Amino acid sequence: MKTKIDYFDYDTLLQPTDWRFAAAVVGLCKYFDYFGIVYKVLYDVEEKPDNYIHGFDGIIYKSEDITEEKYLEFAENYFEKYMTHKNILNILESQEFSEEQIKLVNDLVKSKTVLKGLFDKIKFDGTNKDIFISTIEENRAEIIKNIFKNGNNLYKNYCNERLIFTEDNSTCRLRGYNVDKDRKTSNLGFCFSKESFESNDILEFDFIPFAFSNSDMRETYFVNNNFSVKSLTQTNYAFSNQLSNTENKDDKNKLMLVLQNSKDYISYDVEIISKSQDKAYYETFFVRLERLKKLRELSGKSLNFVKKINDDYWFNLEKEVYMRCLNNVLLDDVILMMLKFYFDDNAGKGYIKSRTDMLIDINVSWKGNEIMDEIKSAKSCGFLTSKKLIEMKSSNKINSYKQKIISALCAHDYDRAKEIILSLSAYVGMEFSFFYTFLENAEENKDLAFAFASALIEVSSKNN
Repeated sequence: MKTKIDYFDYDTLLQPTDWRFAAAVVGLCKYFDYFGIVYKVLYDVEEKPDNYIHGFDGIIYKSEDITEEKYLEFAENYFEKYMTHKNILNILESQEFSEEQIKLVNDLVKSKTVLKGLFDKIKFDGTNKDIFISTIEENRAEIIKNIFKNGNNLYKNYCNERLIFTEDNSTCRLRGYNVDKDRKTSNLGFCFSKESFESNDILEFDFIPFAFSNSDMRETYFVNNNFSVKSLTQTNYAFSNQLSNTENKDDKNKLMLVLQNSKDYISYDVEIISKSQDKAYYETFFVRLERLKKLRELSGKSLNFVKKINDDYWFNLEKEVYMRCLNNVLLDDVILMMLKFYFDDNAGKGYIKSRTDMLIDINVSWKGNEIMDEIKSAKSCGFLTSKKLIEMKSSNKINSYKQKIISALCAHDYDRAKEIILSLSAYVGMEFSFFYTFLENAEENKDLAFAFASALIEVSSKNN
């Protein structure tokens, strides 16, 4: 919440009452620190402003310290590698230019509409660098503003680019919160009355892009642990750094891996906001400490398995497990998918089986069921049954029974699964000790059937 105050020489208080204001606080702190502008943290001052909201920290500052000139300078510095004019100026520092450098300068000019407009009839040839330097310097503010507000991974990803550094807007400038005021808005308000629709927008929301993590990722994140301004700034700094140092993973997997290693700065339930360049809105999910501990327990477990399902979807085992862990969802469906993958022609059956067995153990631990002894028994029974079928010259029955059990489990037809397992028990003349627990409550103890089916493999002498 933004509040006008009369507090010594300061006139504004911004408190992180929801994630938007929290992100604005983080962005503003970076802005103030960059210019060395003095501001105060609410929790650090003994005498509080009269009209602050109790229970929230905040920052106290002078509104006059926020200017468009400073804002653009800060944006240029913070997102320097995306500022095309800076790349051009760096090249122009040379005294002599190769053909590659000349071509690169002209290509960079063509890449941005604002630069094409400024250099419409001028082409860099290696001898006219002074014209390019002076033109960029004279129009620097315009260039920065256009590049920043139209960058798909910059301002445009977070806010309506037409509202940059504006005030008194009728709707919030953020993506997903913004409404086109030229279109009908009666359906926004109560009883289709646009007068009843309320929206808040403040200039400080323009600092939200600086609060989110790494702009080189298609999906960026903000951790809203608004216990204090200190925790907000420090957590997001550490979070962003860890994301930068996590390589060779997609954005979601990076997030999961960073959360696994976040115990130094996240030790409580926390809200995480994400913004993808592919979506015109923000998403939020709540990370509970209990689930975060479960996620950290997965550290070190080998869950590497990726399979193409179709042109639009790749199954990533690690990602599926991590997301279910955070969302408190069991792995039943993932285990069934892995069991079905076993029958694919090009499948590494031994590798899939080992991953499936690991998933079953994880699933049982998440459920809190005390059936690990029965799980071991089910695996042992599956292995011994496979050996017995081979001895009976009926190895073709192994995959046949395995498929039947998996099909019944996929259909949630537990009576059918019981019949198949009983039939197999009678066929090989073996008693399955785990079966009695499965019989008592098949739905609750389905992991026993998963473990038994996974252990049904064509055993060779190499496996013994």
